[in-house]
Amino acid sequence: MKHALTRLLPWSAAAIVAVCAGLLLTGLPWPSAASPELTQTPSATPSDRAHLPIIRYDASPTPPPTPLPEPYSAAAAVDFTLGTAINASTYNPASIRVHNESLNGERLTELRIDLSTAVFPDMVFDPEGNAGDTVFKDLTADVRIGLSLAGWEYAGPHGGGYDALVISFQNFDQGDRFEFSIDIDPTSITGVSAPGPHETGSVGGLELVGATVTATFDDQTVLVNQVYRAGDDGGAGSNHSGAVVHLRPGLPQRPGISIPGVSPPVVVGQQNQTLRVSGPPGRPVEISVIEGGLFTAGVPGGGVDLDPFEANTALTVRTYAGTIGPAGMVDIPILLSRSAPESGTNIITAAFDNHYGLKGLVAEPLVLELK
Repeated sequence: MKHALTRLLPWSAAAIVAVCAGLLLTGLPWPSAASPELTQTPSATPSDRAHLPIIRYDASPTPPPTPLPEPYSAAAAVDFTLGTAINASTYNPASIRVHNESLNGERLTELRIDLSTAVFPDMVFDPEGNAGDTVFKDLTADVRIGLSLAGWEYAGPHGGGYDALVISFQNFDQGDRFEFSIDIDPTSITGVSAPGPHETGSVGGLELVGATVTATFDDQTVLVNQVYRAGDDGGAGSNHSGAVVHLRPGLPQRPGISIPGVSPPVVVGQQNQTLRVSGPPGRPVEISVIEGGLFTAGVPGGGVDLDPFEANTALTVRTYAGTIGPAGMVDIPILLSRSAPESGTNIITAAFDNHYGLKGLVAEPLVLELK
């Protein structure tokens, strides 16, 4: 009789009959709006239903989407001793390169470089030989293609040198080239013969991290950002001196950094530390731990205008990467170093990435001296 009924019904009806029969034979309940068994914990689930998957409906953090880069037109970049070793110097020809990266014909009219915000204190331009070692050099245009150099001036007198350099241009279009050199020294070695103890008079991009650069264009656009360590492409890893600053709208703001349980500047005895970075969830961050030293052997008076925890040259650098978590922070283990009796001053800073490789403003540095 069952086989005859199956032959008489269409296939869909037969399937329904089979399902109903299966439910009756197995004793499973008919579907209803609410089944108590579905709300029980896995340990209380009947054995005949234990194979069913458990689906969780509780909320879980969803990573924020990667934002599109902000539209821009006027833009510039400046790189310092790119691809060179740790003892590089801005004194060398074409060591600083200026690029107009504008998209719609904007001309770069002025560039201001302010060293007073650099993570190594007391770095100054020395065009007259009154700061740093006894060698000096005014701005020298080593490569100039397609533009006119209208002039330059210094601002912010400091220890015989100057905090800031302001360069004026005419007809500086996208694709033109301007590369220059200039002497930059720490004031702590004033009066010593070049290149200073442990080559402290050779200042490269790494010592200039945090310097503030302002670019002005002929359409009145003004862009400000800070120098940060360049990637290692073509460089020498921890011995790479290069740094770069990109100037365009929409780059990230300054990260907040701290070391839980420690109040820098301070002397510490442990190499292993943890850096906490605060900022928008999902934002990539890069951390630089620069080992600095204070070398003053042979300097008249044993050094000029020295401060606690001061360093006047970079010896090595370690780089770490992370991403800000849903709570608005990330903890990243870092390692301090001390490679010479005069060193061990670890300068810690960070910058957010715009998700496309460009860094924004630099975190206020923290200093830990490793003993």
